[in-house]
Amino acid sequence: MATPTIEFDQATQSLEALNAAAYRLLGSAICKIDPIGTKYVVSVAPSAAASTDVDDLGRRFMATVIDENVRQQIAQRTEPVRNLILALAFGSLAHPMSDNS
Repeated sequence: MATPTIEFDQATQSLEALNAAAYRLLGSAICKIDPIGTKYVVSVAPSAAASTDVDDLGRRFMATVIDENVRQQIAQRTEPVRNLILALAFGSLAHPMSDNS
């Protein structure tokens, strides 16, 4: 049974998303990510406990990478709002409370 390999261009795909996708599939697949030239070459093989079709694992890895890319984009776009909310929530802790009793 051949291990499928998937290639990603390093200029357009983050290693962080590939690692996150590989981590999310740990229960069913072992993913090896190799930087080769200007590409990341990912080998996807079933883990010992999994009896999953290797083609299905490749498709699941691709879907998980897409999901991780979207998660990164959402986190990047919402970071200023998230930081504002945290600053407002915890900013009052930085000022000493007045004693109005």
